[in-house]
Amino acid sequence: MAGAAIRRRQLTGRNIMNTTKGYYSLIQFCPNASRLESVNVGVLLFCPDIKFIEARTSRSVIRAEKLVGRAGLDKLSLNAAKIAFERRLHTDRDAFKNLDDLQRFVDSRGNVLKLTLPRPVKVLNPDQDLDNLFRELVGGAARKQPNEPSLTDSALDSFFKQLQRQGRAKLDWDVTIPLLDRSLHVPYAYQNGVWNLVKPHQFPAQERKALSSAGRLAFEGDLLFKHPTDDNGQKKLIIICSYEQDAASVSLQERVENVLRVYNVKTIPSKQLETFLAEVARQAHA
Repeated sequence: MAGAAIRRRQLTGRNIMNTTKGYYSLIQFCPNASRLESVNVGVLLFCPDIKFIEARTSRSVIRAEKLVGRAGLDKLSLNAAKIAFERRLHTDRDAFKNLDDLQRFVDSRGNVLKLTLPRPVKVLNPDQDLDNLFRELVGGAARKQPNEPSLTDSALDSFFKQLQRQGRAKLDWDVTIPLLDRSLHVPYAYQNGVWNLVKPHQFPAQERKALSSAGRLAFEGDLLFKHPTDDNGQKKLIIICSYEQDAASVSLQERVENVLRVYNVKTIPSKQLETFLAEVARQAHA
């Protein structure tokens, strides 16, 4: 039924003057690639001529539960993957210029969320047509789409608040930096043998200022790592890296992240947020 509805819209679209060519891919939850079992949890629509790419993902996890059983589903990890997937499309939208770019993205998927091969579709109103595709192919309610979501207000904030409700994370922690006797505000923290202090940080676009900021964080992170306290044990600083300008040079990003890494500070580029959250969901304990 859904496929017939899409074909009818494709045929109708040929008679509409202001249509544009688009491609859609289903977003599928596939917990075990070798068994080739999956359920639809969202849909992506890409219109290269008007530079539109966006996804709708399901608010519910009922279909995923039916596939693996309630006890076998990590809801937190799945929801985090959905949020981070949408976030990545938002931050990397300029990288999608043609069908080949979308195909490379489809081929690169490496976690429980997979994408089907892109299929062509005529598009009149991208947002409305995406909603229609979601209703036809996924069903149920879609997650609320935030306007221009910020890093902490979307994936990180939603994820760690849920983790905290489970007793597996700490929020808004003012950590004392050894030897300096000053505090560092950390919005999120979790344990996996050591305390991991997760701090989003936006670096300036200017090289001198960016490296200066990286140096300060590296110094603080190194002291936290090398001087564990008796009350909370060893701590490792994790910086979620973003930049004032999306076009910040690759060279600058590499230099910033290398400075931090040398001084025992783990770096997570914002485009790798999806993988990071899935890793935290597996490792964090009370």
